[in-house]
Amino acid sequence: MVICLSTEISLVAATLNEIGNIATFLDKVEKELIYYNFEIIIVDDNSSDGTKEYLAERSLKDKNLHVIENPYRVGMLGSLKMGINSAKGKYCIVMDADLQHPPEAILSIIERLNHGCDIVVGSRYVNGGSAGDRNSYRALLSIGAQYLSYLFLRSARSTTDPMSGFFGFQTSMNHDFSYKNRFKLTDMGAKILLLLLAENQNCNVCDVGYVFRSRERGKSKIVSGMSFLERYMSELLDAMIVERQWKNRGC
Repeated sequence: MVICLSTEISLVAATLNEIGNIATFLDKVEKELIYYNFEIIIVDDNSSDGTKEYLAERSLKDKNLHVIENPYRVGMLGSLKMGINSAKGKYCIVMDADLQHPPEAILSIIERLNHGCDIVVGSRYVNGGSAGDRNSYRALLSIGAQYLSYLFLRSARSTTDPMSGFFGFQTSMNHDFSYKNRFKLTDMGAKILLLLLAENQNCNVCDVGYVFRSRERGKSKIVSGMSFLERYMSELLDAMIVERQWKNRGC
């Protein structure tokens, strides 16, 4: 008799030209999740450095790895939406594949989900957390964006790090990202946590500290200056509309 276990954990990451990190990332994640039934969903945004070829080859022999290949670039937010919408696990963990989010912190997120948290945010601003050695310009952009989210989104105030790209949530919660974005730059952004919080107001949101690491290999995809401001404002405006639409419907 064959017993089919349901997937407990779905881990979602988006990649764009991460050939220098992807093998180590997958090895480390699988080591952390070895005692769970899990799937790793990687959405590759049409990489040109060999990342998508590596993923395609590895997925043939790695039963836990599921790869979605974008035929053209849709942006990180669009890629993460695809990954989350295909997740089958009880819990969904979202993180970057460039090793700046430490795989060793995954189990802390799962532990808090197991103890009643609906959304667990990996935070740089609580005990055990640190923003690392980022330069003052990037720090100013991040902090400014954080306070803008606090100003315009009530749901963002439930966490100390609404700009985090490292978080987990109960997959049974609202995560309907099928609506059409109102602003053309939104999908090119990266802050999908804002949308998740907007759709799940009044949920039990918990923070877990983690240390943001410096990138060792590959090129950062973070934009700055006016490009960052334009993309982020599109994300924020979209989240504001979603929050209004989901008012009194979350948790």
